[in-house]
Amino acid sequence: MAGNDLLERVAPLLQSLGVTDDAARAALLGRLSAREFAHGDMVLRAGEFSDTLYLLESGLMRLYYTTPDGRERNKAFYAGGEITGPVSAAMTGSAAPFSIQCLEDTRALAFAFADLEQASRDHPALARYYTRMLARAFIRNEQREAMLLTCNAEQRYRWLLQHERELARRLPQFHIASYLGIEAVSLSRLKRKLKRAPGAVP
Repeated sequence: MAGNDLLERVAPLLQSLGVTDDAARAALLGRLSAREFAHGDMVLRAGEFSDTLYLLESGLMRLYYTTPDGRERNKAFYAGGEITGPVSAAMTGSAAPFSIQCLEDTRALAFAFADLEQASRDHPALARYYTRMLARAFIRNEQREAMLLTCNAEQRYRWLLQHERELARRLPQFHIASYLGIEAVSLSRLKRKLKRAPGAVP
C-alpha cells in the first residue's frame, strides 16, 4: 500500500487514540502494514509465537481460551479503533495462551510489539500512549474479573449492557454467554425474564 494511502487511513485512528504528535505518527507509520481478514479467519492460535499487534480499523475480533476438553471460553472482544494481540506473550517471549478469531470481515493495521516499544522510547507521545494502552488493558481485565467472581448471571448481563453494550447487539447469544461465564440456555431465560419485568432492559 502506498505511503500516502496508509497515512490517510492511519492518521484519524491515531488521532482518536491521542497520538497527535507528527513525528510520533511518522515513526509508527513506517512500522505498520495493512491486513484484511474475512469473517471466521484465525489470526492466531493458542500455542503459537507472535509479537504482532493489530490496530483495528473495522470489524470485530474475539480472544478465547480452549479448555482441555475442547470447549471455547471467550476472553475479550475488540472492535474498530482498538488495539489487540498477544501482548503478554510478546512481552515475555512466550507462546500465546489464547486464540484470536475474526467474527466479522476486519481491516487492521499490524505492527510488532517490539517496534512499538522502540518507537515509545524515541517519542514521548507514543510512550504516553503505550502506558495508557497497558493501563486500559489492566483495568478492563480487572473489571471483568470482578464481575465474574462477584456477580450472579443477571448482574453479569446487566454489567455487559452497561459497560460493553455494543457487544450485546453484534454478538451471537452463545458468544455472549461464554463471555459472561453462563450457559446459553440460561442467558436466553434471563433475557426473557428481564423483558417481562417492570422497567425492562431494552
